[in-house]
Amino acid sequence: MKKMSEKRMTMHLSIIGWLNGLISLLIVCCASVFGILMAFESKEKESKMLLFGGLMGFFAGMLWLGPVADFISVIITGQNLPNELVYGVLTFIWIFPLIVCSMYVGGELMLSEKKKYLVVIFSFLLGLIFDIILLSDLDGAIQACPNPGGTELYDASIVIGHPTFYLIIIMLVMLFSLVVLGGIHQSLKTTGGLRRRFIYISLAIFLFIPIAIVDAFYSEPAELVLAMRLLMLLAAWCLYLSLKIEVKF
Repeated sequence: MKKMSEKRMTMHLSIIGWLNGLISLLIVCCASVFGILMAFESKEKESKMLLFGGLMGFFAGMLWLGPVADFISVIITGQNLPNELVYGVLTFIWIFPLIVCSMYVGGELMLSEKKKYLVVIFSFLLGLIFDIILLSDLDGAIQACPNPGGTELYDASIVIGHPTFYLIIIMLVMLFSLVVLGGIHQSLKTTGGLRRRFIYISLAIFLFIPIAIVDAFYSEPAELVLAMRLLMLLAAWCLYLSLKIEVKF
């Protein structure tokens, strides 16, 4: 009787809930496969750029681990995760490693070796501060969200005005300045496969930034959040293409 009841509750998950869950699951799976493939390829080609680019794609995809865990919970038990705080931790904890890997890639595009490592160290400290503030003040950082009761997925977001909000904005500005503008700058100086690599990586991060803003700070309208998650698949594909292009240095 209990299993039949849970099955009926799962069937009450809305169309938007199913789409959000399935798309988020696809993002996480693609990011995992992408990260593993790039790790193997980076070892074969002895390229740190490929390694950190692959890690960047992997951690970006893990930002949707929260909705995936919530979706799986609804499918298996008929109930959402215990609360929006669990969802929030599973989602936002990946910002720390993502910004570090992204700044390494951006530094490779724009900066000298010394300045690159200074930026990476700064991003490490920024990400560490973000995690400390987030985990020490979950109630203040994560927007309160009533339990959907298995009919929808959680869509917890960062409270606008909280210190974590400003830290994310700083990180996104750094991401745009180094990776997007850096990629465009390098594409104008190169040709062939290398130029296409820079164009694709700039496009991937250019798409990712508004996606991150909507998903991190807004939970409504649900259709907009869903559209942004669909767009994330395109951003991931662009990043994959940027790293798969064969170039000769």
